[in-house]
Amino acid sequence: MIKNPWRDDFPQIHEGYTYLDTAAMSLKPRVVIEQVERYYSDLSVNVHRSLYPQGLLATELYEEVRQRVAGFIHADGEEIVFTRGATSALNLAAFALQESLIHEGDEVITSELEHHSSLLPWQVICQRKQAVLRYLPLTESGHITLEGFRSVLSSKTKVVALTYVSNVLGYVTPLQEIIHEAHQIGAVVIVDAAQAIQHIPIDVKQMDVDFLAFSGHKMCGPTG
Repeated sequence: MIKNPWRDDFPQIHEGYTYLDTAAMSLKPRVVIEQVERYYSDLSVNVHRSLYPQGLLATELYEEVRQRVAGFIHADGEEIVFTRGATSALNLAAFALQESLIHEGDEVITSELEHHSSLLPWQVICQRKQAVLRYLPLTESGHITLEGFRSVLSSKTKVVALTYVSNVLGYVTPLQEIIHEAHQIGAVVIVDAAQAIQHIPIDVKQMDVDFLAFSGHKMCGPTG
């Protein structure tokens, strides 16, 4: 049997163990486990609240992570918002935008490929605001296409909420073109990148995306 050196980084993996659920939750390498243990063993204090050494160090480490995440997706540090996960982030974006963006008769575009965290908030908001939730038509194979997007885009479109990569089929959405055309009519674009961030280089400035959410726990990070 050929031994893979990377397997030693994951204490969860043992002989005869095969893990096929990474799309839902990635395993954690030793370096991540050690850093979480370091926090609870050496610090275990709040950030942004304390002036004693441990509190200052925790805050410094926390903000260093913000800058690293910003660099990873080519964002500015102040654009990074930490939440409990992608579900929380997508819900926060939807419910924060509803009052200023969505009014009676307005339209929101989404697709049948969306995770519930990206779909259900807009169902609730559109029902509450008497707005229209429009589903982008998929191809027979389940792809999101620019042509399908154009068929539902209108002057009434206020929000476009789409996944970057389907968590079921793995298809990649042509986001660059969709974002450009959505912005042409003044719509806001919210992207669920939870299944894309691990595999596709993302530059949020080049994409010109308004909101983009992803989960650390799907890319070897801790939950929450």
